[in-house]
Amino acid sequence: MSDTANFTNMRALMTGLAKAMNLVNPEIEHHHEQTAYLSLFIARHMGLPEEDVILTLYSALLHDIGSIIVDEPQTVTEVEQNALELSLTGARMLEDIPGCEEIAEVVRYSQCSWVDTVHCAVEEGETCERYGRIASIVHLSDTVSLLLDPEERVLNQANRITGIAKYCSGTQFSPEAVDAFIDIAQTEYVWMDLMHNPMFLTYFTGEIAPVSLEDAIWPTLFMSRIIDYRSAFTAMHSAGVAASATELARLAGMPEEDVLQMRIAGYLHDVGKLAVPRSILEKPGKLTTEEFNIVKEHPYYTSLVLLGIDGFEKIGHWAANHHEKLEGNGYPFHYPGDALDAGDRIMAVADVFSAITEERPYRKGMPREKALGILREDVESKALCGDIVSLLAENYERVDAARDEASRKAGKRYFESFGNAK
Repeated sequence: MSDTANFTNMRALMTGLAKAMNLVNPEIEHHHEQTAYLSLFIARHMGLPEEDVILTLYSALLHDIGSIIVDEPQTVTEVEQNALELSLTGARMLEDIPGCEEIAEVVRYSQCSWVDTVHCAVEEGETCERYGRIASIVHLSDTVSLLLDPEERVLNQANRITGIAKYCSGTQFSPEAVDAFIDIAQTEYVWMDLMHNPMFLTYFTGEIAPVSLEDAIWPTLFMSRIIDYRSAFTAMHSAGVAASATELARLAGMPEEDVLQMRIAGYLHDVGKLAVPRSILEKPGKLTTEEFNIVKEHPYYTSLVLLGIDGFEKIGHWAANHHEKLEGNGYPFHYPGDALDAGDRIMAVADVFSAITEERPYRKGMPREKALGILREDVESKALCGDIVSLLAENYERVDAARDEASRKAGKRYFESFGNAK
């Protein structure tokens, strides 16, 4: 039995989140990390309270999160051309997740000029002033990252970039943030780190405090939202899988600790699909062999992201094994049936059950008897576990009601927030 009060830590969770975001578009990986790195240094140099330093770091890491739901991966330049719209989209993705409310507010202001931010503070008071102060740090760091030229020696760029920052002080950027940046810019290794190794967590020691298993739910819920919000076709899938797997785990008599880990695994089982182009995710017809080969990569990427998070050993395996089959011909690991434990088997059933019963833009969900027919065929072909499918059949109303409620809530949230933008 693991210590659920010390299940993981926020540093590990944020590292996993960064890896997940980078699957969408490796080209912008360095940009997120550069922005977070420099924002951390500026916030510390300005003497911000530690809680505001943490808020600055997380907001910088997530400032372009809205770009994840666009049609196809964009270049950094394309993201910045739509920066204001994407910052508002990102704020909507974050605002109703417990623990992310303040990050949402900073992201909302992260592309505003300092002049507009000051005007907001006058209109709305001290709260806006605090978020605006942090947002200006993110805005400046974001701009510095964009100004870096990877083809030129970084120290030879320092004067040009600091000159631009000085010129925009008081208009685009907070004078306080610019002054801190100018001081930091005198230290050569900061520039070298920015260009070659912006490992912000190396310098961030303020958030290694343990996170309980229960408190790990909200960051994983956010990660699932990133996965699902990329497409109207999958807007409710992770929520449905998590709810189905949770109910099946309880019915199977799993300890509550494992039930909670199963819920997280359900939320995150498709995190590897962030590496799959949206055009493939939304293709209503049959995939080509080449397209299906791309889809078959996603459980591997799920494993790559989750097994790197402290405490996620069970979660990572249960999530990544959802396309494995008892007869050994699943993908991508081809584990034989005796290598798949109860959690693996539950996750596989929950994934198929949710996929065929949830509504999608191009089809209705299957009714009970048809869905059970599909699942029983998979049992006969030795793809799914017969005991778990029987457990589902015996408790169909309970499991389906939990799946339906979770799916509808996720779908409603998605279409209310982003339906008109699609």
